[in-house]
Amino acid sequence: MKATIFTLALAALVVFLPNQASAQMSEKTVHLSVLGGAIFPSSGMDMDNGAAFSLGLGYNFTKNFGLELMGTVAPNIDDDWDDWDEVSGDNDFMLGRLNALWHFDTGTNFVPYITAGVGGVKINSERGHDFDSFTYNAGIGFKYFFDETVALRLDANEVFYADKRGNDDERHFRHGRYNSPVIQAGLTFQFGAAPGCIDPDGDGVCDPFDKCPGTPAGYRVDADGCPITVTITLDVKFDFDKAVVKPQYRGEVERAATFLNQHPGSTAVVEGHTDSRGNDDYNQRLSERRAAAVRDYLVSQFGVSPSRVQSVGYGESQPIATNATDAGRAQNRRVVGVFTGTDVDE
Repeated sequence: MKATIFTLALAALVVFLPNQASAQMSEKTVHLSVLGGAIFPSSGMDMDNGAAFSLGLGYNFTKNFGLELMGTVAPNIDDDWDDWDEVSGDNDFMLGRLNALWHFDTGTNFVPYITAGVGGVKINSERGHDFDSFTYNAGIGFKYFFDETVALRLDANEVFYADKRGNDDERHFRHGRYNSPVIQAGLTFQFGAAPGCIDPDGDGVCDPFDKCPGTPAGYRVDADGCPITVTITLDVKFDFDKAVVKPQYRGEVERAATFLNQHPGSTAVVEGHTDSRGNDDYNQRLSERRAAAVRDYLVSQFGVSPSRVQSVGYGESQPIATNATDAGRAQNRRVVGVFTGTDVDE
């Protein structure tokens, strides 16, 4: 009963520990556990309950399966001889076990496990009633990882002694088989684990590899952790010596406006151009009016904020076709723009 209460009290700790996706068990790692708790000898052994201390060294072959060598000492456990009128003495337990552990992957830092193993026990008694036996055990426990290297551990095992004592030694051990629950808590240290992912901005790219830390929530990112940009182009042609957006280009401008509205963080620069007819100063002013006309169209017709669109004119300095033909000059009388925005989750 005492062992059950002790187990429940320790297990209740997990209720107050936050679970999150983070550090867990790792494969091909070495574990060192330092535990303390209590041992509860069965009533037939005529011993009091006592403090127990364990040191465990283990190796995880996978995230789930591992082996552990566990040594436990329980010193100075008093005799409890209700049936004998003798002076009580102290008993020292020494218990060694080789355990197999199976860890359950919960996807969080809380990792429950089951365990079973074999070993041996030696009890040295001040009264001279020493005892040694082959043992087998089974139990449950959990590990709560604070990071990749340290975990809180609770371990509850029932240890059974295979040998039994008969009447030749009944002054200390009653006839029968014996068992001792061992319930302990402590820390487990994990060595050789790969560093976990530290990702404060939550974009899925760990900080050591994140070239764009602090990405706002909801932005799609590339392998470097940088927001993915999407781009569209705008191309509006103009008649000779005109700066009026023709009706046939409404759809082209509307497409750009839709892009801006779907990507709130995007901005745009629209660039006006002319052909080579006319003097340079006039063409510079004409190109600026054409760029401003497209910008104003975006603002007045589709509600785009003026602060998100910049207009600039380049006159006749950047032709994309020859100015020696009508067709070439028509290609040069244009407003173009590149609209770049950040891709976001819908």
